[in-house]
Amino acid sequence: MKKTLILLMAAAIMSVGAAYSAEGPISSWLNRTSSNVSKKEQSAYQKSQARKQAAQKKKAEAKKKQAQREKELAAKKAERARKQAERKKRVEQKKQAWRELFSKD
Repeated sequence: MKKTLILLMAAAIMSVGAAYSAEGPISSWLNRTSSNVSKKEQSAYQKSQARKQAAQKKKAEAKKKQAQREKELAAKKAERARKQAERKKRVEQKKQAWRELFSKD
């Protein structure tokens, strides 16, 4: 019991002494340290935001490229369909011409 009471009194005396001396070099040290920590936190936050923006930009570019690829594929598909229709039309015209040529009129 006496040991804990002595320990509590010593802690109180030390904290009072620290409070009185806090206006000197300890106070300026605490201010510098907290300022450095604040700057580091702010720097880390800015870096985090920059990484997020870069990731969003990269994702947007990838989405844009994907849309462009899909557009090109659709155009190629339409071109193939158009050419196939033209070929089919020419074949039908030739068939019709042969039919007319060999028909029994």
